Order: sequence, then C-alpha cells, then structure tokens
Amino acid sequence: MKINIKSIVLLLITLIFLYLVFVNIDFIELIKLVKGFDFRYIFILVISISCSLSLRAFCFRQLISKTVKNPDMKELIALCHTGAALNILLPARAGDIFRAYYTGHKYNADKIKIFGSVMLERIFDVLVIFSFLCVGIFTYHRNQLAINLCLFAALVLFLGIIFAFVTYKYNRVDKVCSYIVKKTFNFPFSSFINKTTNLVNKLCNSFFDGFEIIDSPKRILYALFFAMGIWFFECLNFLIVIYGFGYDIHWSVSIFIISFIALACMIPSTSIFIGPYQLAVISAFAIYDISKETALAISLLEQAIVTIFVAIVAFFFLLSRNISYKDLKRDINVY
Repeated sequence: MKINIKSIVLLLITLIFLYLVFVNIDFIELIKLVKGFDFRYIFILVISISCSLSLRAFCFRQLISKTVKNPDMKELIALCHTGAALNILLPARAGDIFRAYYTGHKYNADKIKIFGSVMLERIFDVLVIFSFLCVGIFTYHRNQLAINLCLFAALVLFLGIIFAFVTYKYNRVDKVCSYIVKKTFNFPFSSFINKTTNLVNKLCNSFFDGFEIIDSPKRILYALFFAMGIWFFECLNFLIVIYGFGYDIHWSVSIFIISFIALACMIPSTSIFIGPYQLAVISAFAIYDISKETALAISLLEQAIVTIFVAIVAFFFLLSRNISYKDLKRDINVY
C-alpha cells in the first residue's frame, strides 16, 4: 500500500485548524444562525462573485496583452471562473496553473510565460489588498493585530515588487547557466548537466518574460484598476452575507476578513482551504468582538455559495471543451 506523505501532512494541518475553529463552539447557536440567513441575498452575492471574476478576466487580458492578441473575453471570463473553482477544489493553486496552460494552448503561446503573468497578477493582488488594509486601519480601526498584518503585507509586497522588477530588468539567467555549462564541461554526465541547464534557462527566461507588462505603464495602470475592482467585489461578497444574517457592521470588517483570508490561503491545506479559511474569518471578526459562532456561520455560508457557483460554471466550461478530469490532472501536472 503506497503512503502519500504529502497528503497525510496536509490532512493533519487541516485537522489542526478545524480543531481551532470548532473548539468551544455552540453548535445549537451555529445552526440557529444559519437558519436565520435571508437566502434572498444569494442572488445578489452570485452577481457580486461574477463581477469580481469577470474583472479578473479583464486584468488578465492586460497582463497577457503582449503575448496574446485580442483574446475572446467571454472565454477569458469563463476561464477565470473555472480557475477560481480549481483553486478552491484542488491544492497548489491548480486553477492558476490551468489558466496559464489553457490560454497558452488555446492561443498557441508560451505557457510558462503566461504563468509568469499570472504570478505578476498575484503581486498586483497583494498591492491592492495592502492598499485596502491601510484604508481600513487608518480611517476606522487601529487595532495592533491589524497594524502588524499591514506591516507584514508591506514586507511581502515590497519583496514581490523588487523580485518582479529585478528579475525582469536585470535577468542574469543566461550568464549563470552559461557559467554552469562551462564549469561542468569535463564532469561525468556533462551532457545531461548541459541539457538540464539549458532547459532550466529556457523555462526561467520564459517565466520572467511574463513580467513584460512592466515596460508598459499604461497597461499596468489598467491592470491595477481592474485589480481594485476585483477586491472591491471580494469585500462586497462578505458584506452581502453579513447583511443576509441581519447584521449592520462597518464596511471595514470586510477588508480585514479578506486580508486575513489572503494570508490563510498561503497555508498548505487540503482542498477548499477548509480550516484556515474559517479561522481567518473568525480572527477578523474577533477584532470587532463578534462571536465565534456568528463568524463561523458567515464564513461557512459564504464559502459554500462561492464554491457551488464557480464549480457549476467550471463544470459547464470544461464540459463544453471536452476536458475530462484526467485531461485536467495531466495538464496541471505538466508544471
């Protein structure tokens, strides 16, 4: 019997977070809260979710504009919904990988280069979340935990921007790989080392080429504008659910929720981010002294609605393109 160590570790991490989420929970109160949700808000929430993911498609188009000319926006919108579903349902940000692979295959473009653009998109996400977090902290709630989170986000953002700029503007991969080939010329298996080094050189250069939008300030501004729209609707998603539960809470709570979730999703776990996601929402609501049961009810319902909606869109997208689960797993494993 083959033991998958990685799966066991991820399961253990998830179980630890689930324990932290459900310890000291009043389940009767939790069920009562879920039953009290006004399900008419689901329709509004679905519209907000779709707006967020549609804007991600417009942002994605800006980032790949020098690689893919005039992509079909309807397809990109459906692709971004599908990518979101795969990010939720599969580990290791599988949706981002599939988005890069499918776009490259569809438009006969360099898949690794497009994946580099997707990673640049994530840096833009951090920039916008950081901006929103600063607004929430310095205009409404100067909580020490939130300030520490803001400082951490600033560090991540700074390192991300430096990485993107330096690796694109001062790419030294060619020189490093040439040096390795030269120094290992007389080594045993030098032919294998040479081929491997050349492959790494090609992949790295393709990846860094995905940052080429850095040379176009106008497209960067467009991408940032769409990124702001994406996260506006992400924050709105939680506000809609909160209002559906009958709570009238300051808008800044949604900023802290999204910021905490962004951090939580960096933690390795099993599919659906179950555990870290809920604990992130509970921690954000704790800033406002809101009960654990309320926070858990809101997080479970919001995550369930988002997951079901994007999964349905993904199902029909994959079905219409005759992409099976086997094909999907093969494409993702290419990376």
